[in-house]
Amino acid sequence: MNIGTRIKPKLAQFARHNYHRSMRVMRRHLNERQLQRVVLFCDWVKYKYFRELFPHSTPGPVAIPQAGVVPSWIVDEMRALSIIEPALYPTPELLAKFHAWNPPMDAYASSLYREMVGDFISFKPQVIFLIPHLMRGGSDLGTLHHVQLCVDRGMRVTVALTRDVVSPWVHRLPSEVRVVEFGQLTRLASEGDRDLVLLRLLLQSPAETIHLINSHLGWRLFERFSKPLISSGKRLFASVYCDDINSNGVRCGYAVEFLPKAWPHLSGVLSDNRAFIDSLHRRDGLPRELLHAVYFPCMARSIAAPSNGRRVLWASRLTAQKRPELLYHIAQSMPDVMFDVYGELDPACEGIGWRLKALSNVNLCGRYDDFSSMVSSGVYGVFLYTSGYDGLPNVLLEATAAGLPIVTATVGGIAELVDQDSGYPLDPLAGPLAFVEALRKVLAEPVEAGRRVLNAQVILRERHGWDAFMRSIDALDGYLPSPEQRAAQ
Repeated sequence: MNIGTRIKPKLAQFARHNYHRSMRVMRRHLNERQLQRVVLFCDWVKYKYFRELFPHSTPGPVAIPQAGVVPSWIVDEMRALSIIEPALYPTPELLAKFHAWNPPMDAYASSLYREMVGDFISFKPQVIFLIPHLMRGGSDLGTLHHVQLCVDRGMRVTVALTRDVVSPWVHRLPSEVRVVEFGQLTRLASEGDRDLVLLRLLLQSPAETIHLINSHLGWRLFERFSKPLISSGKRLFASVYCDDINSNGVRCGYAVEFLPKAWPHLSGVLSDNRAFIDSLHRRDGLPRELLHAVYFPCMARSIAAPSNGRRVLWASRLTAQKRPELLYHIAQSMPDVMFDVYGELDPACEGIGWRLKALSNVNLCGRYDDFSSMVSSGVYGVFLYTSGYDGLPNVLLEATAAGLPIVTATVGGIAELVDQDSGYPLDPLAGPLAFVEALRKVLAEPVEAGRRVLNAQVILRERHGWDAFMRSIDALDGYLPSPEQRAAQ
């Protein structure tokens, strides 16, 4: 036995063990064309020098030609077509020129599919949610409400998180739910592979309802592949809450980029406020019967009496959308009033964060998970909200339940909760002085502020309870399977 015969099996074993690991590393640095060349080269080495070790494998595109490989049905087709083109007649000489060729296969996508097939297919989910993540935020809390309702109805649910980020609220999902960290699992895959792997899983899943909430990958699939999804028996629903605004002041977001193309294939478009629903109908021409306002429930443990504290509470994410610079100018104009500011700071807003911290009457308190615990001390007399665009923020529901009067600009659907009888609404273009005036009015007139809080709490009880939320979902045609369908599954 020569040295080559002894070493070859060890080299082949080493290559088998490290091939996919090496491919994962190269994906970070090579484009698809370069990666394909690597795969071709590996195939060439495999069949050039290790052919005897792979007796049952099909040679790649650089393999030794094999005669007589043309299937009989192609020979028959060529014979029939030779009536039109004589040069196609399948003579032995012509057939001898054809050789077997199989394109090189990168098995990474198939390995991803196999890793997730249990949660999408074997588990037999009835509803699949496509979401980007589960962060601390109102839309993510709304997702939890939707998932919880489906679980309460005895449905099998799979939740796919499509972004490659850590989700701090994933632990809040019910234990019965299958959670797929799709973004993390596919971080090394190309965009095309991610799309096709998720599409294949959705097509083969027995789930009949797919609910898309703020996932860019999900919107790409809905835009490009709605027809095959519908043809396989899926009902597609999407939630949108408001438009975003870019740095140029131009509206953007999923409702602008994807919804105008995707809506004809959707079974329903959901929003947490009626203002945005009306805007989609008026602006984009979406039919009324497709649009549904589903108000989120307020899950506060109790509804408190109006508060009479003296501090101002601000709670949200410190991002450009929430206008922290407006908060800064308001606090700067009220040095005699303390402001407690809760929420995670967006790195892009770090500068304004330092300016807020420099104010002697501002406490930056960081992120929070439970609003009711935050206000339990009773020191707050008013809730300040400064967002520049929004839906109907959940934090306003929580502030109302906590007994706090609300000072806010009526952007998005906020006016559906805060009006002159239930809060202190301001014009969407209001500046710092208007906010200061409203805040001082609240602190100076606690009886009137308490009256408005009680009116807001009436709205909360009637429209934002769990029962009202369930009725809204039940009214969505096809969202929940009928009792007959559930029995069959």
